[in-house]
Amino acid sequence: MKIAVAGGTGMTGSLVVDRLRTRGHDVVVLARAAGVDLVTGDGLADKLSGIDTVVDATSIVARKASDYVHFFGSVASNLQSAGAAAGVRRIVTLSIVGIDGLGGGPFAHYDGKNAQEKATLAGSVPTTILRATQFHGFAGQLIDWTAKGGLLPCPKQPCQPIDVAVVADRLADLATTDESNPHVRLDIAGPEVHLMRDLVRRTAAARGQKLIVIPVWLPGKTAKAIRNGALTAPKDATILGGTFDEWLARTYPR
Repeated sequence: MKIAVAGGTGMTGSLVVDRLRTRGHDVVVLARAAGVDLVTGDGLADKLSGIDTVVDATSIVARKASDYVHFFGSVASNLQSAGAAAGVRRIVTLSIVGIDGLGGGPFAHYDGKNAQEKATLAGSVPTTILRATQFHGFAGQLIDWTAKGGLLPCPKQPCQPIDVAVVADRLADLATTDESNPHVRLDIAGPEVHLMRDLVRRTAAARGQKLIVIPVWLPGKTAKAIRNGALTAPKDATILGGTFDEWLARTYPR
């Protein structure tokens, strides 16, 4: 098959590209480095010529909800319109478990992912949305983004992390599987529920970092929903991959 991966140079997208190529598929990377502006759509039509399936693994770090909404919504809309014109048979989109109705403030990323799902489903190309829980590496990202002077304020919340490599495997599977239903949404999660503060502490220890983690109680309905488990696996989710400790041992070997 000929498969395009939007965001194919990013953390998840590059893993998807590797897996598809290992399986013998012809893979086209959709990214600025490959001459495609996914937000404006420039260069997209030529890259989608002859493509069977598109995987949308795009991501962005922004400050405002409007930036997230513009990015994810524009990319999804452009992939749908250009994909329809090129005869693409399906778009497989990576999203996040439990984000319905979440967003705003420090959770603006969810506004963008909700806009992405809406724009993806609004197009004429059949879609598969794969919602995954947070990756094992998210605790390390929190440290990198917010730790100051050996201190890190961490929201009080449960999470059910999954290995990004397992998510990439699943995206590659979905991109190469025939699906008769026009719109499909699937949820996947890791095998264990943890408190985010504990994952941050264990990640810092594995890295050899001295870090004081300060649990914080964030206000608002989104924070409350997350504290109540919104980002953990729903009842019909598929549980995949190994534990956080197994991932930690592989990632930061002693």
